[in-house]
Parts: sequence; structure tokens; C-alpha cells
Amino acid sequence: MEQSNVKWWFQYLTAITATLAMAVTGTHIGWTSPTLPILKSSNSYIPITSDDASWIASFYLLGTIPGCVLAAFIVDRLGRKMSLLVSGVPLSLSYILIIIAWNPYVLYAARGISGIGQGISYVVCPMYIGEIADKEIRGTLGSFIKLMVTFGELYAHAIGPFVSIQVLGYSCLVIPLIFFVSFSWMPESPYYLLMKNRQSKAMTSLRRLKRCVSEEQLKMDMEQMQKIVIRDLSDRGRFWDLFSTPGNRRSVIISVGLQFVLQFSGIAAVETYTQEIFERGDTSLPASIFVILLSLLQLIAGLGAVVLVDRLGRRPLLITTTLLAGIAMTITTVFYLIKIQFGVNTTRYSWLLYSSVIFYELIIALGLNPLPYMMLGELFPTNVKGAAVSLANLMSSLLAFIVSKMYQVISDNWGVYAVFAWFAISCYIGVVFIALVVPETRGKSLLEIQEELNCKRKKERKKNDAKSEVQCISTII
Repeated sequence: MEQSNVKWWFQYLTAITATLAMAVTGTHIGWTSPTLPILKSSNSYIPITSDDASWIASFYLLGTIPGCVLAAFIVDRLGRKMSLLVSGVPLSLSYILIIIAWNPYVLYAARGISGIGQGISYVVCPMYIGEIADKEIRGTLGSFIKLMVTFGELYAHAIGPFVSIQVLGYSCLVIPLIFFVSFSWMPESPYYLLMKNRQSKAMTSLRRLKRCVSEEQLKMDMEQMQKIVIRDLSDRGRFWDLFSTPGNRRSVIISVGLQFVLQFSGIAAVETYTQEIFERGDTSLPASIFVILLSLLQLIAGLGAVVLVDRLGRRPLLITTTLLAGIAMTITTVFYLIKIQFGVNTTRYSWLLYSSVIFYELIIALGLNPLPYMMLGELFPTNVKGAAVSLANLMSSLLAFIVSKMYQVISDNWGVYAVFAWFAISCYIGVVFIALVVPETRGKSLLEIQEELNCKRKKERKKNDAKSEVQCISTII
């Protein structure tokens, strides 16, 4: 049967329920924007300083580091599905601690525990989506990862300004409950089941994922999966195997490099301090309303990414959105430089600040934000995928922690415009990196991607040899 006749609705449903774990992480990311101003106010039931606030924001990112390491150990032992369910436990426990918190140290602990859950889910979810999706819709389903994170942020931003911190915690506990109930019924990755030599269960899982497909087509798909798994597991993956082949080394450079570009573009700082950034703009409209509108627009942009990623391709979206993000950060830099360094009254031009920050968050939601995570499920072979995705997310967590913490430090010592100048320069350097290093993976199977990553240099050598032979023949003639 033609691949175009495959009904993908169950794959969409599976991806949506799996990425509900990412929606929970989104609520934790968005929690700081409405909550930190309340905690820092004179009416706070837990008085905190500016330094306390920066640690409350940063401990979440710091907690993702052990989460990534833990994910590398459990993802090939418990499986993709069970590991993703495990990630929901610390994400839920964190909100319980937030609800009962009586001093800043409990909030530190809560944020660190939720970071562990994020570290696990950010490692496991791209792997699971990459392994259950057909190549025609793999990019679309992978875009659900960041789309759900954005939904979680909107959820926290929309509720937070109007309720107490405890009520916000109870409200956010609803999402992990839905995740546990719905995702528990979804199938395990057939790739993982083949890794564990469970062929019958792998076929059952594949049959559930590919509805209305003939048995002949299912057998063909299963044979291709078995070839990939046998090839990958012929060399049992260890951490140092990430650097043992040209394809693996190139994939590490691509994935880690994209995380450098994304995090140094300022995403962690902008998302954490969105409300405070808007409050610097001198406007009569409450900053909390701007944050809600921004989150809503981000969600719409995320839907745009779902539509565009399998139509335009990864590289064009990455290059375009990174360049435009750099332009947005440049405008923000100039605004703060004129306002702070030169003391110019910028009240009439506050719309420039809002427009540039909103445009930045919207544009990266279309490409730079979702694609580095989505491509993690595409770039690595099965035997090292757990270690590779953990390494990339570990780097992401470290960089996000550094950016989030240094935002406050640099702003206090050199001015907020210096921070945004750093973000803008990083985006421009990122455009060059993406253009030179990142491959296009749209419409390619996982096997085809691995062949391209490992054989590119060989193909170039063959072409060069062929050209030299032609030149020799021409000379002889």
C-alpha cells in the first residue's frame, strides 16, 4: 500500500499525549514570570530578595543537569514510554512543595526537583517522537514538543496574575494528571522493543501506530527497522562511541552547536524575566497582560512551525528565524542603550521594546526554539541516542543556567543593553554555523539520515576522484 494512504491520526494522538509532559515543563518555565514579582513585593507571604529570585529561577535549570544524566541511564532500561511517565513524578512533586512552601529554601528545592523532571522529559520525548513517527510527519510531530511547552507557559501566564501562588500550583497539577491518565494507554517505541528482542510486541506496537496498512507493508517497515537496530546494536553504544564515527561526531557538533545558538540567543533569560523586561518599558498597560498576549501569540507561532517544518525544511527555518531573532535583539539593545546610557525619555517609543521582544519570541517559536530539540530524535543511531540526547540536553541546561544567572549579573554591573547585545551577536554567529554545518533532514528516513551523515565525505572523495580521472583522460586525448 502507498505510504500516502497511511492514516496517521493515531500517531498524532500518541504524540499529543506524550508531549503533555512537555506542557508540564512549560508551566514550570512560565511559573516564574507572574510569581517572582509577587514574591518580591512587600505583600509576599515569603519575602525574598532579588538574589533569591534569581536562584529560584536558576535552580530549575540547574536541576535539569542530574535529570539529563538520570535519563541516559533509564531510557534504554525502562524504555521510552516508562521513562517519560517517570519524568512526570518530579514535575508533579514540585508543585506540591510549592503549595506548602514556607520559606525560600523550600522553593529552591521545588524548582530543583522540577528541573530533574524537565531533564528526563527533554531527553526522552524527542527520542520517543522520532521513533514512533513516519518520516513524512516526523517534523510535524517533533514540533509538538515545543508547541506543548509554549502551551504550558501560556497556561501559567494566564492564571498566575489573578490567583494566589497556591491556587496556581493546584491548577498546574491538572496537566500532569491528564498526562498520566492518557499516555499510559499509548504504545512503546517499536525500535526500543526490537532492541530488547521483543519482535511480537514491536509488531503489535507498529500495527497500532500505522492504522489501515496492509500486513505486507507492515512487514516491510518492520524489516527496515530491524536493519537499523541490528546495525546500531552490532556495536553496543557507550558514551565514547559518540565520537567513534564521522557521522556521530558530526551529529554531536550539530546538536550541541544548535543548543549554543538557541541558549545564547537569550531564550532562558527572556522567558524567565519577561514581565520585568516589559515593566521597564514605561507603559500604563500592566506587564502581566502583555505576557499573556505574548504567550498566546507564541502558541499561534508554534502552530505555524508545525505546518512549516515539513514543508519548508529544517535549514531554511533555522537560518531565517535565527537571523530575524538577531535583528530583534539588536533593536532591544539600541532601545535600552538610548534609554539608560544616554538618559533619553523613551516613553513615547516603548512600543519598540514590546514589539522587538514579542517579535523575538514569536520568530524563534517558528524555528530556532523547536527544531534543535526535534532534530535530536533524527540525528543519532539507536545505540547511542540516549547518551547523545542526554549530552545535548545537559549542555542546554548548563547554558540556560548560565544565561539566566548572568542576565541579572550583567544587567546590574554593565546595564541591560549589554546582555541583549550579547544575545544579538550570538544569533548572527549562529546563522553562519547553521549555514555551514547543519544538514537538511526533511523527508528522509532515519536510515537515510545516518547514511548521509556517515557517507558525505566518502561521496565527496568519489566525486573528486571521478573529476580527476576525467581530467587525466582529457589530457591523454
